[in-house]
Amino acid sequence: MPSTTIRIIDRSNRPWISRELQQFCGFYRLDEPSHLYFDIATPPEHCALISHTFLKAPGRLRAAALYLELTVSTTSQPQTKYGFLSAVYGDWAQHRHKLISPHLEMSAPSLAPELVQPHLVHECSHLFWAIQSTGARDAFVGAMVELMKNNLHEVTDYAQGFYNEWQKLLKLLHQGGEAIVARLNRALEKWVTESFCESVAKICCPGYKHYEEREAEPLLDERRKLIASHFGLEL
Repeated sequence: MPSTTIRIIDRSNRPWISRELQQFCGFYRLDEPSHLYFDIATPPEHCALISHTFLKAPGRLRAAALYLELTVSTTSQPQTKYGFLSAVYGDWAQHRHKLISPHLEMSAPSLAPELVQPHLVHECSHLFWAIQSTGARDAFVGAMVELMKNNLHEVTDYAQGFYNEWQKLLKLLHQGGEAIVARLNRALEKWVTESFCESVAKICCPGYKHYEEREAEPLLDERRKLIASHFGLEL
């Protein structure tokens, strides 16, 4: 973890930054309570809210964020740069963890009392996922596929969309071809990753997306067991 109170981020630190994301370069100030680094333009009330909420997240998620030296900013816009309520950016293809160099952006709606904790947990779950071994992740993917054999319903609408996309491509597999296989594998990885993050958020924040009225508790109980078994993450 950096020892300075100010960090300067440029493209040498973040080769993944494109022209449209260059706002995530610049000066970041250490928040003492959370040890997160916030863009110096972040309103103090946003820093305080995110810092306080971060400290309520599971310890291993916080450890992953600090290990990867996560930086944070907020936007007054209704969406993040890529159109989500919250988003974590980084070089996810990197095998060297320090080169992932992640950045969290939270929009104005994401800072609402009912959303800030589950959204922060979801994004930190991406960071936790990123530093797990390939073997552990592959085994978890297999277990998730097995778990869903007799279940067509995901824990949230958001996760359901990725599951449905994977199922749609699965039906095209008989057509063969490397392109279909590659798309199928990407869809499978995307579904499992997003479902993992949504499951962690739902387990940690039971009221998250309650308005969807999904009967998710039995599936979440199974997910909790899988997450503990494969990653040692007790929720």
